[in-house]
Amino acid sequence: MNTHQLTIAGYLLILAAGFALWFATRKGDDKRLTSLHIMFTHLMRYRGTRLGMIVFWWWLGWHFLVTVIHR
Repeated sequence: MNTHQLTIAGYLLILAAGFALWFATRKGDDKRLTSLHIMFTHLMRYRGTRLGMIVFWWWLGWHFLVTVIHR
């Protein structure tokens, strides 16, 4: 297994864990886990978090969308 395949496997594992957590929090039975909607609603109250999300989306778009267009 080369590093490219290892990186892709790592990202797929993170994606699968994210979906597993999302499905686990959708029922709302477990009080230890909150839903993503409630978590983002709570986090977006703060200006720093909103600014961080804007910077994150800008970085994501710049590195994955703009560089693809310029190739």
